[in-house]
Amino acid sequence: MTDTSGARPEYPPASRRTRFAEERTVLAWWRTGMAAAAVALAIGGLLPKLGDLPKDRFVALGIGYGILSLIFIIGGATREMASRRALEQNSHADLSQWLVIAVALYMSVLVILTVIALV
Repeated sequence: MTDTSGARPEYPPASRRTRFAEERTVLAWWRTGMAAAAVALAIGGLLPKLGDLPKDRFVALGIGYGILSLIFIIGGATREMASRRALEQNSHADLSQWLVIAVALYMSVLVILTVIALV
């Protein structure tokens, strides 16, 4: 049975396990950001030097992956602050659906452009 009153559900106080899980989550965001930065360097800097490839195209892709890296690093920090605030208030911080869709679309475009550039 679901609550249709519109009242916010009560959450128990955050345990140490919950706080450690929140810390692991922000580290995962940051690891993903660092991986995207490595891809940016590889595509934008290394790949054009290894083959006879048009440099401008791959530099642009590298910049795109660099921006993705910043999205994950800054987004992870922002998410950590929202989660920490929610845990202190015995609440929950939802991840914005529009943000999930926007990042998924951005990543999809980057992957498609990368495949096209390599063909």
